[in-house]
Amino acid sequence: MSEDFRPQTAVAIDAVWQALSLSASQAGHADITPKSGRDIVTSADIAVEDLLRGLIGDGSGLPVVGEERGGTAPADGSMYWLIDPICGTTNFASGTSLYSVNVALAEGGQIAAAVVGDPSAAEVVVAEAGRGCWALSRTGHRRRLSTSRSSQAVAVEPARSAGQRRADAAAYIANLIKADRWDFRSLGSTQSLAYVAAGKLAAWVIFRTDSPVHCAAGTLLVAEAGGVVTDLAGAPWSVEADCCLAAADAPLHAELVALLA
Repeated sequence: MSEDFRPQTAVAIDAVWQALSLSASQAGHADITPKSGRDIVTSADIAVEDLLRGLIGDGSGLPVVGEERGGTAPADGSMYWLIDPICGTTNFASGTSLYSVNVALAEGGQIAAAVVGDPSAAEVVVAEAGRGCWALSRTGHRRRLSTSRSSQAVAVEPARSAGQRRADAAAYIANLIKADRWDFRSLGSTQSLAYVAAGKLAAWVIFRTDSPVHCAAGTLLVAEAGGVVTDLAGAPWSVEADCCLAAADAPLHAELVALLA
């Protein structure tokens, strides 16, 4: 099912399928350790990242930057991997399927390829720059994804925001609810970006991320599915951004940016 993708993407697809199987076997049973604040890490986060590093990093010979094991992006802009082994760890630790396995191939500050494992749909969602966004099943079925605002559901995540940024997030959520034009959601995972790409959510907003590993893969999914992805100021999203706004289309994106005012 991965023969039409670039070699690095094909390696990542196979690796993410294995990562989904490993995470599913430990969901709700992995050992939990506090990180900071309300953030936690589980033994499954470590195990999945180690699996992906072995399969993707060793398989491609490219550097890896991961959520749990760290790493350094090449200073010359050459290709490297961004890995978030389980995004939505609290959901995962609770035994729910609202989490994702995120793998992105970065080059020159942009995302060239993305592979996201979505256990809630038993699918791997794949995008390459300029080649569209696709959902793959274990049986080999493939379908092209496109964004849609039809759900009228917008997910907003305060996430790791603090101080004024968290106050801004609270005000934004209040404005979203007062507008009475959309249904509000908070899923606690960048799995939401895969949902925007598939048309299950109309948009997703996050007010603070501490690393591009969280959003990198999902931003390419949405862009290749026809959506608009920027930071909160409306500038194109890049690996340097510490926030994200992804919408199904340009008019909806403009409405959601306007709420920030």
